[in-house]
Amino acid sequence: MLNRLERLTQRVGGSNELVDQWLHARKELLVSYCTLVGLKPNKEKHTPLNEKALDNFCHNLVDYLSAGHFHLYQRVIDEVEGANSPIKLQAAKIYPALELNTEAIMAFHDSYTENDIDDDNAFAFHYALSDVGEALDARFQLEDQLIILAFDRSNHEEKPPANEEHLARPA
Repeated sequence: MLNRLERLTQRVGGSNELVDQWLHARKELLVSYCTLVGLKPNKEKHTPLNEKALDNFCHNLVDYLSAGHFHLYQRVIDEVEGANSPIKLQAAKIYPALELNTEAIMAFHDSYTENDIDDDNAFAFHYALSDVGEALDARFQLEDQLIILAFDRSNHEEKPPANEEHLARPA
C-alpha cells in the first residue's frame, strides 16, 4: 500500500494542494496501521498489544474517514467541470462502494475501541485487524480512482478535432 501511495504521489502530487494533503493523511494512517500490526523487521512474532498504537491508529482512522466523507470527496468532484461530465458520472459510481467500505471499517473501530483486548479475544482482534488492512487497501484503490479522474491531467486531454461532429467533412 505504501508503494502504491508513493507511485500515486509521484503521478499527481503537486497538482493540487487538496490532493497533497489527502495523500499525506493517507500516509500517516498507513504508518499508524503498520506500527499497530508490528510490520518491522526482526520483530518477535508475538508481541503484546501496544495500546498507544491502537489509540493512534483509531484516531487517524476516524480523522481520515471523516475528512473523506465530509470534506474531500465532494471537493474532488467539484474540481471536475460540468455537472453531467463523464468524469463526474464515473466518480459518482465510486461513492456507494466507499460508503460500504466506511461502514465495514467503522464496525472494527466501534468494536475495538469500546472493548478491552485480552487473551480471550486477541486472536479475533488480529483477524479483524487483517480485515481492516484489506478494507483500507480496497478503499485506497477506490480513492485513487477518484484522484486520477479529477487530477491526472492525462485524463483530461482533448480529443482531436477530427472526432468532433460539427466539423464539415469532405465529400
